[in-house]
Order: sequence, then structure tokens, then C-alpha cells
Amino acid sequence: MINELLLTELKKELERRYIPDFGNDFIVLHLDGERFVFTHKNSGITLKINYLRQDKARVAFSASREILNSFNKKSIEHENKFIEIHEDCGFVLKRNCYAEFLLTYDSLFYEHPDYYDNFDIGECEVEISEPSSLYKLLFNSFGNDKSFISWNTLKTMKITNFPLDKLENYLQQVLFIVSKYDTPEFERIGDYPSIIPYQYHGEGMMWNDPGEREDFDGIFTKPLKYLEPIAFFNRARKVNDPMYYYRAIEFFFIINKKSNIKQSVEAYNESQDMDKLIKELTNLYSTKEVELLKNLLINLNGVEKVIQYAKNNGLIDNTDIFAFSTSLYIFRNSIVHGKGDTKFTLNIPTIEVLHPKAKDLYWTEVLKSLADLVIKQFCFE
Repeated sequence: MINELLLTELKKELERRYIPDFGNDFIVLHLDGERFVFTHKNSGITLKINYLRQDKARVAFSASREILNSFNKKSIEHENKFIEIHEDCGFVLKRNCYAEFLLTYDSLFYEHPDYYDNFDIGECEVEISEPSSLYKLLFNSFGNDKSFISWNTLKTMKITNFPLDKLENYLQQVLFIVSKYDTPEFERIGDYPSIIPYQYHGEGMMWNDPGEREDFDGIFTKPLKYLEPIAFFNRARKVNDPMYYYRAIEFFFIINKKSNIKQSVEAYNESQDMDKLIKELTNLYSTKEVELLKNLLINLNGVEKVIQYAKNNGLIDNTDIFAFSTSLYIFRNSIVHGKGDTKFTLNIPTIEVLHPKAKDLYWTEVLKSLADLVIKQFCFE
């Protein structure tokens, strides 16, 4: 059963919410005063929405608003077990292995309002573009926001053909790829590609040198081996916190020792000396953190350029890698352990506009560069 009058008014309400193509993208199967069933042509999925009218004597126009207001997490998931809603942000079609999330990157999308990109991560397909018609319908409430302009000012990340239990891996990896290869010329302070609920954003810009951008070489579109460092890097860029960069680096302290562990295991296979194996592994895990940092940096491809940057900006006196490692570790401790006593230097956050040349800013850039190098070397090998 389809109430044609109600359908007409529903289409008018959708147009008011900036969704004029409902008739082209959806097939209505049922529509009355309590139930709305439709099929999305592109995906082939059928969705059911139950809604309870408070006053059945209301005109059809009011009913159409009640229908659209019923597009919320509770009502949609109750009737449609195959879909997972993330309120004001995105959804996952579990049986289709399709996900679509709102992507926020103010600086880039302001600079390039028609931004579009697509690439693959292994077998997973990624597209970043204007929200799909299904997304617009599910989150039609955005159109009621006074700051809403049009759907083509928003971008969503659409990913298909991925393992459901690895969804976050792929989302984090997409954020990393977008930030690395699509950095805008003018970037708002603290701005970084993010998956967050729909909201209004403000201003504030900083300069990015276009000459420092890297060419897309496909390395970062291989399925990643480790989620954690990518997640740490993304959070560091979002909140501008140097310790998240350091956490991405220290994640590889033991992984960097694979060859040592392999040698110990091979020696055990020959000697069957369990006590010796335990002692070697215990010594490895009890190694002081500063030594693990030095060992990692010695094996890190491209670290020389980062060390030279540190010297050029007055962070170190020479390019000795051991001295560099020690100075870096002292900076790390000044953030984590600083108490203002004789053992540790107290690191006080500064108002950056008053201290544009503060060494902390350069150390943060050093950590960012090192985190980038370790991710490139270990996550996609």
C-alpha cells in the first residue's frame, strides 16, 4: 500500500532538506501512516521504518516530517539488523561490506569544494566524494541545521569489500593517506582529516609548504600490518600532541629486534637450552628505553635527514645519531616526567603565537617525521 498524498508531501519535505532526487534513487514499496518501506536502487537494500503518529488527524505534511524524524539509530537498527548506524556520522551495511562515514577536513574542502578521490587498499575500494543518496536519506536531519548549506559541501568516505572486523584499520589508514597526499596549501591550526559527527566548524589557518608534499607512490595503500601506530599518528595530527608521535615510534622498539629474537630462537632450536632463551629474551625486554630508541633509529631509513633538520634548528650540536637519540629522549621525558626538580626538565606548554620559534615546535616536527618514517618502514613492508 502506498499513500500517494503522503508520498507527494514526503518528496516535498525531502526537497526542503536538499534531497530532490528521491524518486530517481529509491523505490517505495510501502507507505502509510505507520510504516515506510523502500529499496535503494544502487545498493539493492530494502529498509523498513516504523513510526508512530501522535495524532492521526494531522495533515499529511506533518506525517512526512514524522517519517523523516524517525530516521535515527534506534528505529533503523530495530527493523534492519544488517545495518549499523553511527549517529550523525555514518553507517555500515554489514552484509554488503559497505561503510560510509562523514569525513571532515575543513582546510582541504574549503580550498577544493569539488574534492574527489578514489583508491584501493589491497582488495578494499575507497571513494571520497559527496554523500550518497542513501547517506542523505539516513541523515536527512542535517538539512534542518541552520548552518547547513548543501550536501555537496560535505564529503563522505565510502569503503567497500573489507573485513568487518578490520573496519577501524581501514578508516584509520584512509585518514592517514588523505592527510599525507592531499594536504591543503593553507591548513587550519589543528585541522586533520577526521571522522566525527556533523557539526559546524570555525576558522584559523596555518601555512603548509606545497614543495614538501610527497608524490603518491602506492606504498601506503597496501593493507597495513599494524593498526596502533597509524592510530597514534592520526591522533597526534588531530590534537597536535607530540607524545602520540612518540607512541607511534616506541611501538616498534621490540619489533625492531626481530632479528635478535630470531637468532635466540634458532639457537634454542639447536641447543634446547630454555634457560638461555629466557635470559636472552628477558634482557631484550628489560633494555633501557633510551637504548631501544637508539637501536631503532640506527636501523631507520631516512633518519639522517631528520637529524640534519634537528641540527639546523638548534636542537642538537652535531649529527651524531647517539647524541640525537639522547636529546630526543630527554625531550620526551620533559613532557612525561617533568616535575621541575633536578632530575627532569619541566616542559611548560607555551602560547605558540607568542613563541613561534620555540624548540618544542621543532621537536614536535622531528617526532612527526620519525613517526612517518617508522610507519613507512614497518607498517607496509
